[in-house]
Amino acid sequence: MEKAIEAMKQGRILLVGEFRGSRVENISYVDKKTGQKNAFISTTYLVERIGGAESVMITQPAADGVVDVSTVKVNAVKGKTYAFELSGLEKVRGVLKARMPVGVDPLPV
Repeated sequence: MEKAIEAMKQGRILLVGEFRGSRVENISYVDKKTGQKNAFISTTYLVERIGGAESVMITQPAADGVVDVSTVKVNAVKGKTYAFELSGLEKVRGVLKARMPVGVDPLPV
């Protein structure tokens, strides 16, 4: 809780919610301009906001140098409440989607 309060004092945006689940996946795509194949690893958290029955999908890219999905660890327990530091938030087709910075873990509340 102290870490979450300190983050708020520093002006960082936090979303507090109940952790529902996560998945780590390898995402590949081809850049249309260059034709070059790109790939990265991303973690997606599903969080239910406190004070509302709205779910939020939070994505977080893995740190540079991470090439295997099995090496990424999610340090959150299903059903517990956490504060998630966000670098962006938007509503797309009625779904709240957010982004977390690289290397930041959910903070227990």
